[in-house]
Amino acid sequence: MITRNPFMGLRGALLASAALTSFAFPALAEDAVPAEKKTVEDDKTVNLPEVVVTAPAMEQPMVIETDTNNPRTPIPPADGAGYLKNIPGFSVARQGGIDGDPVLRGIGGSRLNVLLDDTPLLGGCPNRMDPPTAYIFPNSFDKLTVLKGPQSVVHGGSALGTILVEREAPKFDKTEIRGSASALYGSHDRNDEVVDAEAGSKQGFVRAIATHSSSDDYRDGNGDALHSRYWRYSGSAIVGWTPDADTLIKLTYDESDAQAAMPGKMMDGTMFKRQGLNLEASRENITPWLAKVSGLVYHNYVDHIMDIYSMRYNLTGMGTMTAASQVDHLMQGGKLKAELTPDSATLINVGVDYNHDEHSARSQTLAEYRNGVDLDSKMRVRDMEFDTTSAFGELTRELSASDRVVAGYRLSYVQATRNNVQPNWTDDRTLHSGFARYERNMDLGLPVTTYASLGHVERAPDYWERNKVTSTDRTFKLATEKTEQIDIGALFKQGPWRGSASLFYAYTDDFILVASADAKNVEVRRWGGEGELAYQFLPSWSVEGTLAYVHGTNLTDNVALAQTPPLDTSLAVKYDDGTFLGGLLMRAVAGQHRVDTGWGSVIGQDIGETGGFAVFSVNGGWRVTETATLTAGIDNIFDKTYAEHISKTGTWAGGDLAAYNDNVRVNEPGRTFWMRGSLKF
Repeated sequence: MITRNPFMGLRGALLASAALTSFAFPALAEDAVPAEKKTVEDDKTVNLPEVVVTAPAMEQPMVIETDTNNPRTPIPPADGAGYLKNIPGFSVARQGGIDGDPVLRGIGGSRLNVLLDDTPLLGGCPNRMDPPTAYIFPNSFDKLTVLKGPQSVVHGGSALGTILVEREAPKFDKTEIRGSASALYGSHDRNDEVVDAEAGSKQGFVRAIATHSSSDDYRDGNGDALHSRYWRYSGSAIVGWTPDADTLIKLTYDESDAQAAMPGKMMDGTMFKRQGLNLEASRENITPWLAKVSGLVYHNYVDHIMDIYSMRYNLTGMGTMTAASQVDHLMQGGKLKAELTPDSATLINVGVDYNHDEHSARSQTLAEYRNGVDLDSKMRVRDMEFDTTSAFGELTRELSASDRVVAGYRLSYVQATRNNVQPNWTDDRTLHSGFARYERNMDLGLPVTTYASLGHVERAPDYWERNKVTSTDRTFKLATEKTEQIDIGALFKQGPWRGSASLFYAYTDDFILVASADAKNVEVRRWGGEGELAYQFLPSWSVEGTLAYVHGTNLTDNVALAQTPPLDTSLAVKYDDGTFLGGLLMRAVAGQHRVDTGWGSVIGQDIGETGGFAVFSVNGGWRVTETATLTAGIDNIFDKTYAEHISKTGTWAGGDLAAYNDNVRVNEPGRTFWMRGSLKF
């Protein structure tokens, strides 16, 4: 039987028993030494970094967790979306070198919650040139967790998937300084640098993180350069006070900026500024029945500029089109949560949260640009704002040593206001979301955990959907989406084997379908799932494979659901003896012939069918010491020319804007070389 602490992993309001997952392979035979560990002479065990080749594993029902600092292949990503791409079920709509938009099981946008240190974050661009993951700098966080499906109400109740990007408070038993640093260099002058240092004692700590990444235009398999160069940086400062082992007060400040050429857009992103300020306080072990009380207040602000002249220089024949647009998004709010333990087999999370976000914009015409009218001289106009107030409760109950149930309910009140019309448009919604999941540990010749879940999700239209038609309030008052979803699955881990399988079926009433300048409600059915299997056939050799599939149908129009990704599979062979490591990865994707041209989501619309492709990558590495690791790789070894089915449409040939073609997808990079070194101190 699988033994589990019923309260492990619930401190962060994750699902029941969410254990740390760093994509370690399953336990080996008794006489084998696990590759991710090495015993030194003083008999202490040192954890060595794992190289993620295919994907981080699901080791608890519907929860995937990975250390963002572990080396990985293909080339370690420069933004948050890149980390999600190798998790089964995820696709990423490429926009250029960075700032891809993630899609889980064919859904994205506000159907996918993204939280940074438990605070919501949204981009500002009406065309989603800056999705939330554009503001995630992976190496400045410690842990990335994905909750598939409506499996928790603690982190929000309006989503069919949740992405948690978190930093854990460091703990010190004595006064010391420690940290890490890494550097990467690759094709097209790609270079990344990260420094993370912390100092502290039992009474508190300070931590500082700095990141930088940049690249020139990359080339596809045809050798054609895509307009895709970028640079980005971030800085974070964290101060914590721990007067005793059960108390934490933490203040976090983040600041970042970037610039990115966009081959899939008629504009480039020339500013991606973000400022974030969080204050957290928590107290644990208060009474036998009150395990923890925590509070959080936050301020997130993004300021984004897109224009046609900073990174493109020939504006011949472009008439009076918009030359530049600046948008910002302010998000402020707070959260109070308590963890109750009425008995040793029960954990109850209860809380309330509030979020206010407001969006504003200003623009500059090409004529104004040519006449010297600066964008900064234009007035910002607040066009829409939202206020969301919620209360939630989530119960985890251990029924026996092998059975448990998890259930939750969230009630939300959302008020939306459009401010740049007279009189202002207003829209109020009361939303109900909840789920119930049953888990059972079974012994079927090997230990297996099975689960079944039923979830209900209600989602109000977001800024991008409400803004599709501005002449009337038709899309501003689109109907509320209502989804019922069933999830079932199983996972096991014994000896040299590890695997999992998950299936889902979802029916959505009033699904919001989006065109380039329109939106409508339809009935939708989606089903599919993911699977993974790994086998350690020798002490240092492993083979692992994954697959993901989703099938979507627009029942109202009796057509395929637009922007549905095709079957996606991967197969890898991996070597790791604790000192030297390497791997060969094949990713094979089927063609997608079920499309609905012109329709999709806020991320993009279908432009036609796509063919399948297969891409091979290889990597190798050397753990020089217990604290230093070198890795290198070649991605897309055979220089394959291909594009993902879900991709930003349009390419810019580089001569002038008239060369922009919106009937093609953005090609992925061709053969790419890279090498990375990391050091802990």
